[in-house]
Amino acid sequence: KKSKAKKKKREAGPTTVQDLPDHLFELILVRLGPSPCLVRAAAACRRWCRVVGNPGFFARFGPVHAQAPHVGDYHAVHGGQPLFVPSSPAVVDRSRFSLEFLPESGSWDIADSRGSLLLLTKKRAPQSWRDYSRRVRHYPDLMVCEPLTGLYQGILWPEDLDGIGRLGVFLLDGDDADRRVSTSNFRVLAAVDDTVACVFSTGSEGGWRIIYSEITSHVELPKLGPENFVGRANGTLYWGIDGCATATSRIVGGEDGVLHVIRLIGNELKVFAQWHPGSDEDEWLLEIQLMLPEATLGLPGRKEHFFRQQAMIVAANTRYVLLTPSEKSWLFSVELDTMRIERKHERNRYAGEAYPCKLPWPPALADHGRERR
Repeated sequence: KKSKAKKKKREAGPTTVQDLPDHLFELILVRLGPSPCLVRAAAACRRWCRVVGNPGFFARFGPVHAQAPHVGDYHAVHGGQPLFVPSSPAVVDRSRFSLEFLPESGSWDIADSRGSLLLLTKKRAPQSWRDYSRRVRHYPDLMVCEPLTGLYQGILWPEDLDGIGRLGVFLLDGDDADRRVSTSNFRVLAAVDDTVACVFSTGSEGGWRIIYSEITSHVELPKLGPENFVGRANGTLYWGIDGCATATSRIVGGEDGVLHVIRLIGNELKVFAQWHPGSDEDEWLLEIQLMLPEATLGLPGRKEHFFRQQAMIVAANTRYVLLTPSEKSWLFSVELDTMRIERKHERNRYAGEAYPCKLPWPPALADHGRERR
C-alpha cells in the first residue's frame, strides 16, 4: 500500500527537466553551442555530464557548431610567467586558466598555441650574450598543456640535434584529421633552417622525425632568424625577407580562410586581405589604411614627440593589432573589424606576443580529485 501511495505521489508531482528522455534533452543542450555554458551544464550533475560526454552527442550535433569558443589570450611577459587575459572577464574565470599546475610552473615561456593547447619552452637564465642567443634559438625542453583540464605532456629534444640553431617551434593539429587538436592528438614542428624541420607527433607510433625540403634546397634564400617570423595562416608558416621583419609585417588567417597581410610602412598601417587564396579570384584588397600619428591624437599618454620614427608591431591576430611608437613603450591596439583604437584595454599592458586560447572541444572536465598530469 505504501509503495502504491508513493507511486501516485510521484505521478501527481510537477514535471521537471529530469523527466525528459535523453534524445529530447540533447536537443536543448545543443542550442547552447560550443560555449562555457555547455561546460557548466555538463558539470551540473552526473546525468547531464553523461549526456554531454557521450561521443554520439558530438557526432550527431558537432557539425552544427564547428567553432570552439575563444575564451582569451595568453600574453608573453618578459622575465615572468605567461598571463591569461579573458575575452570576457564577466563570463570567463581567469583562475581556471592558471599555469600553476605545471611542474616548475615559473620556469616556462610560451611559444605557441593551438585550440585549447599551449606549447611552452623551458627558460634558461642567460649568463652572457652568447648564452642569451642560445636561449632564444634553442629549445632543449618542451611542454604541451591544456590549462582548463590540467593535462600536460613533457617533450625531450633529441640529443643528436641538441645545439643546432632553430627558427622556432610551433604547435600543429594532430595526425588524426578526424579529431580536433587535443593532448592526445597534436604535433610540434621545430623549424631548424630553410631546408630541415623536425616534427613530433603523439600516439604509439609517434615521436620525432626529420623532414627535408627539396624545393628550398635549390633556392638561394637570405639567412633567416626568429626575428623574421611574421605569422601563420591557413596551415602555412611565414618568414619575411628583404627587410620584411616581425616589427613591420604580420600575416594572420582566421577560420574563414581569409588571408590578411598587416604592413607598417613608416607610420601608416595597411591591412590587405586575400579572400580566395589559390583561386582565380585571389586578388588582394586594401581593407584598412590608417595614419597612426593622427589616429592616436587625444589618447591618454599621447606625447607630441611620438611617431617621429617608425612605429612597431608588437602583436597581431585576426581581431586586433598591438602597436607602439619607437620612442617609448606606449601600447595601443587597433581592432581590425571596427578600426577602433584602444588604449585602456587590459591586453595593452603587455609588450609581448598574444596567443589565443579556446575551450577544449568537445569539452573535457578535469577530475580535481586526482593528480593532474
